[in-house]
Amino acid sequence: ARGRGTTITVNDLFYNTPARMKFLKKDFTEAGYVTDVVEHAALSHPEIAFTLVRDGKQIFATAGDNKLITPVFSVFGREATANMVEVPAFQRDSLRAWGYITKPHYCRPNRSMQHFFVNGRYIKSRLLQAAVEEAYRNRMITGKYPSCALFLEMPLNLVDVNVHPAKTEVKFAQEKIVFETIYIACKNALEKNDNIPVMQPTATQTPKVIREDHITQEQQKIENI
Repeated sequence: ARGRGTTITVNDLFYNTPARMKFLKKDFTEAGYVTDVVEHAALSHPEIAFTLVRDGKQIFATAGDNKLITPVFSVFGREATANMVEVPAFQRDSLRAWGYITKPHYCRPNRSMQHFFVNGRYIKSRLLQAAVEEAYRNRMITGKYPSCALFLEMPLNLVDVNVHPAKTEVKFAQEKIVFETIYIACKNALEKNDNIPVMQPTATQTPKVIREDHITQEQQKIENI
């Protein structure tokens, strides 16, 4: 007997040495691609528990408690999650956006931690990147980029998912409204945020207790001088 769920096991994938094997990159790089797929699946389905095991070691897991913050914590880590702001659901026309974004002081030197989803599908979109970064205008250092996990729901007839073989790029029928929806949702969240950094506690030395009689002796020395 086992717990309910889906288990995928791959054995001897390249036993017959197919042509694609010679195009594979190093194990570490290929494992990173697999991890990306699992992370995106976990972010888009917080109601499902995911566990990724590599070489007998668990490297990723979510609880499946239907709370978005849970996979966000697993993907971004403790410190980044502590410095993130929730983007409450924002409705504009027939579009709805929500998710999490980092506080302005916690931006990164690249866009590698920007995750966008349209109707539950992970995509790469310069339009959404521009909308998010425009919301941070005059809030972050030049050359830095915010991290995010943002979701956009919209009618299926307003988005074309068949413009890229890997389905990672889409075309919007109303780009202006899409831009404004993401921009306003993020800007509203940032304006409500105090932007106070969350620092990890560190060990500090206990200050020495200065006795009153010692203070009196020091004052006497000064008077004598």
